[in-house]
Amino acid sequence: MVSLTGKYHNWYDAKDAGSGPSKYAIDKHNNNKGPFSKRTDYVIFNNILTFEVNEYTATSATYK
Repeated sequence: MVSLTGKYHNWYDAKDAGSGPSKYAIDKHNNNKGPFSKRTDYVIFNNILTFEVNEYTATSATYK
């Protein structure tokens, strides 16, 4: 199974090589705040200047 970050990298690399859709949808999952049934952010390829991926390991202390 490819991670969400891996899917984004695959889309970006394919689009950079000239194939694929011009936008990438990011499902906000449990960050769904408000009365919405679903929230999705879209990244537009030709507007990307840089991107950063932050990774962390969840511990029991994270949720206290």
